[in-house]
Amino acid sequence: MNKDKAKITDRNIIEEVFQKRFKASRVYIKVSDLNIQTSIFSYMNGLIFAKAPEVDETFMDVIFYVRDDEEVFFCHAAFKSVNPDGILIYEPLDIQILSLPRKEERKGVAPVEKSEGAVVYVSSIISDFTIYECINLSRKRVDLIKDELLKKLHNIYSNSEIVLLNDKPNDPRMLYFKKRRMPYYIKNIKDLEDPEKVNADQYLKYYREFIFNKETIDSRSKIVSEISVPLLYKMMMPFGYIKASSRNELNDKDFSVIRKFGMSSSTVFTNDKHLIISSEDRIAVTDLSLSGLGIFFKEKVLIKHFKENSLIIFSIFLPDKKQATMLCEVKNISLIKNYIYRIGCEILNIEALGEVYYSEYLEGIESK
Repeated sequence: MNKDKAKITDRNIIEEVFQKRFKASRVYIKVSDLNIQTSIFSYMNGLIFAKAPEVDETFMDVIFYVRDDEEVFFCHAAFKSVNPDGILIYEPLDIQILSLPRKEERKGVAPVEKSEGAVVYVSSIISDFTIYECINLSRKRVDLIKDELLKKLHNIYSNSEIVLLNDKPNDPRMLYFKKRRMPYYIKNIKDLEDPEKVNADQYLKYYREFIFNKETIDSRSKIVSEISVPLLYKMMMPFGYIKASSRNELNDKDFSVIRKFGMSSSTVFTNDKHLIISSEDRIAVTDLSLSGLGIFFKEKVLIKHFKENSLIIFSIFLPDKKQATMLCEVKNISLIKNYIYRIGCEILNIEALGEVYYSEYLEGIESK
């Protein structure tokens, strides 16, 4: 994303942008975590007139936006009034332009009224916030599993711990694993004092900036080396981590041992069907590519699975009884015409065999 935004406040230029860019495109209103497509949109006498499902006069300050090729135009607007026909009236405050190139063309899937009749659909759904809730609801069971794993871990590394995503608020290590989902290995804490080593190693750089500086002086003085590996639901979704530290340098063998222990611990949590429970709701896919997919539904209750910027795992079911389990990030949630919700997802990871099936299905669409 281009972080250099062109901000427009001149009224004449704002009117020109509305006439050239907004008038001929689908306009959305961004409200909280929902993007709502307008059914009516016009600009007259310096004011915006808009109507859309589920938007009313309680939405005071909103953002209107529209995509035009590789640019997205955002208009911040303040609520003025609502007319007798239910048309909301806003005053535009400014327009910002961002360059957001599309990654690749999506392949369309024939739309259907109900997911049960979809050619391609997703199911076995679980989101990161759902895992958080599952762990909280099964705290006793979680602690029993944790205690058993810790007994084995402490036999090898006495200064070690298992941390789950809801154990420590604003935990910098957990934030790291949510973003990167990769282990890190700090061989010697003294390397943090060498600017060249820090700049050459992304793990050292992150550790110094976001983790080491938040540790107590007592904690810093007790360790020379640290290895942390993520706990991953279905080997994809981070829900905790294992940390081992030492007064002596840990080596590559230690790194291998801790990684294997992390993988086996992840499997223990994942396979406990009474602990983390996925949803068997079926949701139809509208378009898809190697980098992302769009899914849609009319049933409002299904929105519970999605939040913008959250991680989600589901299985995508393809023709010929083939399927693929994938980890995605929810990029946008839109309410479009006819009260249909559309979810845009970026694909972050696909399990190996499923990636083959998914790629083959895309190639089949292209060849038709």
